[in-house]
Amino acid sequence: MIFENRTFRSRLFKLFMLIGTIPLVLMAIFSYYNTSYRISDKIDNSTQENMAIMEELIDSTIVNLGSISDFIVENKEIQNILKKTEYKTYEERFEDVQKVYTIVNSIEVRRMDIPIYILGLNTPYSRFTTQPYFSNMYGSKQSYLIRKFMDYDRDKFFYVHRKVDGRESKDTVLTIVRKIRDLETDTVLGFVFLDIYDEYFDNIFKKFNLYEDSNIFILDQNGIIITDNKYKTETTFKYNDRCLEIINEGKNNPFEFNMKNMKYKVYYTTLKNTKFTIVRLIPLRHINYEKRIIIETFIGIFVILFISSILISYLLSNKISEPIKKLSTTMEEVEKGRLDISIDLTNCDDEIYNLGKTFNKMIEKINILIEEVYMKKYLLKEAELKNLKSQINPHFLYNSLESIKWMAKLGENKKVSKMITSLGRFLRYSISKTDDIVTIREDLTQIENYLKIMRLRFEDKLTIEYDIDQTIMDEKMPKLLIQPLVENALIHGIEKNTDKGIIIIKVYRSAENIVFEIIDNGMNFKKDFKMGIGLSNVDKRVKLYYGKEYGIRFNRVDNKTYCKLTIGENLQGEEVHGESINS
Repeated sequence: MIFENRTFRSRLFKLFMLIGTIPLVLMAIFSYYNTSYRISDKIDNSTQENMAIMEELIDSTIVNLGSISDFIVENKEIQNILKKTEYKTYEERFEDVQKVYTIVNSIEVRRMDIPIYILGLNTPYSRFTTQPYFSNMYGSKQSYLIRKFMDYDRDKFFYVHRKVDGRESKDTVLTIVRKIRDLETDTVLGFVFLDIYDEYFDNIFKKFNLYEDSNIFILDQNGIIITDNKYKTETTFKYNDRCLEIINEGKNNPFEFNMKNMKYKVYYTTLKNTKFTIVRLIPLRHINYEKRIIIETFIGIFVILFISSILISYLLSNKISEPIKKLSTTMEEVEKGRLDISIDLTNCDDEIYNLGKTFNKMIEKINILIEEVYMKKYLLKEAELKNLKSQINPHFLYNSLESIKWMAKLGENKKVSKMITSLGRFLRYSISKTDDIVTIREDLTQIENYLKIMRLRFEDKLTIEYDIDQTIMDEKMPKLLIQPLVENALIHGIEKNTDKGIIIIKVYRSAENIVFEIIDNGMNFKKDFKMGIGLSNVDKRVKLYYGKEYGIRFNRVDNKTYCKLTIGENLQGEEVHGESINS
């Protein structure tokens, strides 16, 4: 019998059995009690990650819509329109409707499918909307809602209700209400309403897998249900009081709760800006079912591994010493990082031969995978750089073509010719697929073409001054970095100035870096200024090329705005940080 045999093979087999079986048994006992906890933890983490994504989507959207309402409230043209106490002619009111329509469309709200209603209090005809008709709900200053809103002590608030939009066949569940106050007298001129459809929340819910009988609720600051994924009939009702008490403790930990004769695990999170609460209910039976399936699977795997360990121990115990030593030595070299070696299979004609052959193939595959991962990383960075570089401001192109149209109508043929020539050079340089790396001289030439166009638009209102270090004009740099900085100074600085605008373009060397500095005397710089898409793209491209310490910085000194772009001098050919970024 095997166990009575005192040969080396039998002793080795018995040793393998003890070494393999005892840890497996201990591991099985431990895992049985530990797996339940780990599964719950995994479900918790996965659910909370989904909740965090949902929180970011909803919070950012509500904040953006709040910014839209701020823009409308503070718009001077809308203020002037709402101050009117009567309309003398139909044409006068039609002109105001067109003005409001143009202002609202400038923020691209129609693409977001968010109805906007603007109600003036000084005349019954001061009603404007992005919809085909004005909602009766907001149609009169004598209505119950308007009188209720007037009594609120806050200028901006949320109104939870469920209203069916008959034309669109969509339910409105939340309205952002904002009082429009006269910027000079602080009297209330009217209201702006932004309706949010239930469809918006449904589209978010669809992105996350939901168990049967599970549900997601969106609550306002007072615990009132805005909407949910399942019932749709509880909008404006207050959520379960006991559940709200636990949520309001603010621990943000999931908990178990009995509701409607069913046990749930409750996950929740409070939105940072709006203070809304997202509550997700998952029936405990689904969580326990997954635990049972995984535990049963683990037990089956354990049995298979246990039986396999017995068979493998018996089969390998007779031929193990020298071939295994050779295999072990090679593996140690690989562990140290040597991937250019392989197992010598000379004089091997048994199972060790197959193991060694497989190991050699594995090393070969690892080398191939390392090269593939590197190439994927390189291609991903290249694609990201191309995407950032390719974005051209459509407003600039539209304004340029509009200027050409009016100059042509006025018969200013020479100006038209100059502007078309400069625009053609500008576009040819911008969309060119060759030479992503250019000299500073070439990019500054592009700026001159751009400013020729802008001078024709601004005429005598704009003065450009240059302070260029000529010794660095032939240094290499990524293409299209300077133009968005100059455009930002024009649009956000000079364009709204009533006085003559001055832009100073400086290029100089600072230590081992090159600095592009755009200075303007515009008065529209705000402390909470945030970079738009154009400047953000430039900043991202610079960081991809040179590193996180480089990029764009803004400062306001002596009534002047300083936009400083810093790049490095280490761009040699097309390689940065040891990685190729050729287009």
